[in-house]
Amino acid sequence: MRFLALIFVFATSSLWSQMNTVNLDSCLRWARLNYPLYRQSELFKAQMMTNVQGIKETWLPKLNLSVQGIYQSEVVQFNIPGFTTNFPHDAYLGALAVEQLLFDGGVTQRQRQLEGLNADIEVQKNNVEVYRVVDRVNQTYMSVLLAKANISMLELLQDNLMKRSVNVAVSVSNGLMLQTQLDEIEVEMLKTRQQLIEAKESLNGLCSALSVLTGKPIVSTTEFIAEPAGGSSLLMSNMRPEATLLLMQEGYLSEKYKLATNLALPKLYFNVVGNYGRPGPNFINQDLRFFGSGSLALKWNISNLYGLSREKQRFDISRKILNIQREQLNQNIETSLTTHAAQLNAMDQVLQLDDAIVQKKSEIAAVAANQLENGKITATVYLLHINDEMAARLNRKVHEIKRINAWSNYNITLGLVNF
Repeated sequence: MRFLALIFVFATSSLWSQMNTVNLDSCLRWARLNYPLYRQSELFKAQMMTNVQGIKETWLPKLNLSVQGIYQSEVVQFNIPGFTTNFPHDAYLGALAVEQLLFDGGVTQRQRQLEGLNADIEVQKNNVEVYRVVDRVNQTYMSVLLAKANISMLELLQDNLMKRSVNVAVSVSNGLMLQTQLDEIEVEMLKTRQQLIEAKESLNGLCSALSVLTGKPIVSTTEFIAEPAGGSSLLMSNMRPEATLLLMQEGYLSEKYKLATNLALPKLYFNVVGNYGRPGPNFINQDLRFFGSGSLALKWNISNLYGLSREKQRFDISRKILNIQREQLNQNIETSLTTHAAQLNAMDQVLQLDDAIVQKKSEIAAVAANQLENGKITATVYLLHINDEMAARLNRKVHEIKRINAWSNYNITLGLVNF
């Protein structure tokens, strides 16, 4: 029992650990499953199965029951010596007809294939709509990274100001510095605290938005891994759901044209009719009785041949329209990829300079701190230098996140494989 309890505790702690560390790909997958439109896909498939079942019923025997009573004002008479006829004026007939399709030219099979393709297209259209949530999740996730970076810099600034205020307070108490120097630092600490409050509230709002999108309990204390969507390598092939949709639509058009050819073929039926009534084929016998018939019937709507050339024209036009849409999609993708690649290249170069800038600003701020404590500069000058250092550090973090964002946008534009 204790062993089972330990397993439960371990599993619970593992799950809790997973929920406290997230990455962008996980958020994207959760958002997809949580997106209301995602649930439509199963309904489209269920609808397809129902329609296919109806198409299959084409091969079931068709039963037709009819009952009628007839009164005729005149009947057949024979004026033959020695042969007298006295046919009744009323007639009755109950008939049960059975018709079985034997050959339909492949129409039923083609209709089943078309129904499956149509369901796949509807699902893929839904995937296109669901894919739109990727941009929203990506933007929110990047905003969270920026907010956390801002909070980190503000907390670092607050710590530096706190340490500096302690040293300055000692100098003021020893009469080496004016009280106004300490007041300026304390005012800056209050401003920093204000900024921290705003930044943390902004982060809470972003985490709440991400929680709504993903359906997961994401909070401000969650650790967000700074990596792009689609992994740490750039995707190379076009996996956009729109591209897949165009391929499916082209396949559907091809099958639809084949259906027109199937419809132009003749159909063969077997018919059986069972009757009860009078008169029957032997109208001389006016007794109520059973009789029946069986037949083979060939039905051919020859006029369907007239429309084959027109269907071919429709197919060619529709295929050209799809090709134009594909060209437009590829052009849009190429344009976006060029922009994202340029941003990625720019951030790579900017980040190389950021390290040098941060190092120089840190050295300047350290010298300024020493000068402040020795009374060589005022608190105002020191605050300018320390704020410059924090701005440089924050800029470097912002550039890192912009690089990740450009990388994510590049992969998202091509289409995420695991979304």
